[in-house]
This record gives sequence, structure tokens and C-alpha cells, in this order.
Amino acid sequence: MTFEIKGEGTLPTLQVAKPEEVEADGTPVLRFRRTRVNKETYMQVVLKNEGQVPATVRFDAITNDAFSFEGTSMNHTIMQKANHAFDFRFSPKKVGSERFVVTFQTQNNQYE
Repeated sequence: MTFEIKGEGTLPTLQVAKPEEVEADGTPVLRFRRTRVNKETYMQVVLKNEGQVPATVRFDAITNDAFSFEGTSMNHTIMQKANHAFDFRFSPKKVGSERFVVTFQTQNNQYE
């Protein structure tokens, strides 16, 4: 007797639709324009869910005081075939160049 076991499924998956500019390694880049000290500039990261199931994104905390995530929650569920924009604020406290890295994870997708 022979048995064959197969499984099919789908995992929640998100893609970065904006910004379109990327580093050499494929990492998306937000380039804020020059901003005066104690003034603000906003840019968006747009994520799209091209999958078949809703996907929940969780952004990790930002560790640079000049940048902040604008929103009520660092978690958000994006329905299938939909996009969602997330606002980031740049408000420099001193003169000079600033840099930060923001990461996100798609919850319930251990292969991402």
C-alpha cells in the first residue's frame, strides 16, 4: 500500500510598493528632503497585499529621535489585494545628517 500526502496553503505576504528607490541590496530607501531643525517632513511607506489572505504587518520601534511612526498602532491588517500607506515623520533636533532603519514583519509567516 502506498500513500501520498500533499498539502497546499497560502501564507500572508506583503510587498513594499513605495518607496520605489532601493539600495544595491534591494532594501527600499526613504530619502527625506532637507528639513530645518525643529520643522517636520513626512514621507510614506506603502505596503501591498497581493496574496489571497489578509496580512498583518508589525513595524519595529524606531530608535532615532529625529524620526517617528505616525499612527495609532505599529500593527495593521491589510486585506487581500489592497494597499495601505504608513506615514513617517522626520523632525531633526540638530544640524547634520540623520539615518534610521525601520523593519517590519508579516505576522504568521515564519518564512518571510
